[in-house]
Amino acid sequence: MRLSNASASPSPPDPTLLPVKRQLHGLDLVRGLAAIVVLIYHVDFMFGLRGRLMPGGYLAVDLFFILSGFVIAYNYEKSLTAGKIDLFQLAVRRLGRLYPLFALTMFVGWGVMTVRFYSHYGYFDTQRLALAAGLNTFMLPTLKGIYDLEILFPFNAASWSIFYEIVTNILFALWLAFFSTRLLIVLWVLTGLVLAAAIGSYGSVDVGWGSSTFLAAFPRVVFSFLTGMLIFRSYARSPWTFPSALPLAALLAAAAGLAQAKLWLPEPLQPVADGFAVLILLPALVIAAVGAVFSGRAARLATFLGETSYAVYLTQGSMIIAAAGATQYLFKTKIADLSPLAGFVFVPICIGVSYAVFRLFEAPARQLFRTRLPAGRAVGGMAKRTSP
Repeated sequence: MRLSNASASPSPPDPTLLPVKRQLHGLDLVRGLAAIVVLIYHVDFMFGLRGRLMPGGYLAVDLFFILSGFVIAYNYEKSLTAGKIDLFQLAVRRLGRLYPLFALTMFVGWGVMTVRFYSHYGYFDTQRLALAAGLNTFMLPTLKGIYDLEILFPFNAASWSIFYEIVTNILFALWLAFFSTRLLIVLWVLTGLVLAAAIGSYGSVDVGWGSSTFLAAFPRVVFSFLTGMLIFRSYARSPWTFPSALPLAALLAAAAGLAQAKLWLPEPLQPVADGFAVLILLPALVIAAVGAVFSGRAARLATFLGETSYAVYLTQGSMIIAAAGATQYLFKTKIADLSPLAGFVFVPICIGVSYAVFRLFEAPARQLFRTRLPAGRAVGGMAKRTSP
């Protein structure tokens, strides 16, 4: 189970050594809970705890990137190294997975956020809004920002991570999948050093969502993606399972505890905590999730959370703004004034709406890509369920 198990490999794993794919319910569970943590992090004010509830919730995004590195390698490394698919085919499959919901939430966000911007600023920043809409439609960030904001994706701020997801997927298909494990470790160490410098400079790993930290996000994303790939390489050599869910439960509690404990950590220890999370705690969590075996209700719950995770992550921005506007219109008060009831009502509603979006839009759109575009068909039986 140690990453060092894979270090002796002078080349990418022999396809014959790759494990038989199975439903990785642990990854579904972790991904779903991470999306909910991000949601709670963004709606802390609805609980009357602005800035005090899960202040380290942004670390869930780093967890997403580690999960992505493992899952993309798990689903596609064998096919890439065996020459069964190429960059274009992988791009079609990933766009079929990521773009439909991205486009839907971007379109909804365009209406919701444009109204909000006009209400807040009193005018339309027409030229920059149009530029941002054009770039964001093609999953590209706007570096000039709008109004006095520096958000890369102003119509759905969470979309910044999807852009970097696409970038790492391209890097994976072009080079990373073909690198030896030894070379991946060297690149992982070098990227980690750059990331450590970025964390030291900004005081946090929470970079990449705005134009001022655009470049700093690359080591953040690539380091975590490589971490996931290295966990996969180790798993490919010697698959593991755990006899109980206790390690996963303990690490989930530790990760949640650290996200909350950042509220009380002195400022000099904030970057240290982030470094500990991305280097040790979150990788250990993924290792435990990979080895966890679920059945019955636990498996169904994990599947539910995994299925809703992408929608929870991308729909929350517009839903938060819409809920705030509806509260002011219906009750003539700010939604924060209804805390903590507003938070306890909003979070389950958001999850429920996200599941409906998954069932009614996301899943059918994915199926359409798989059936209408030959290059978009999933590799193996697990790509549909284990994709991030």
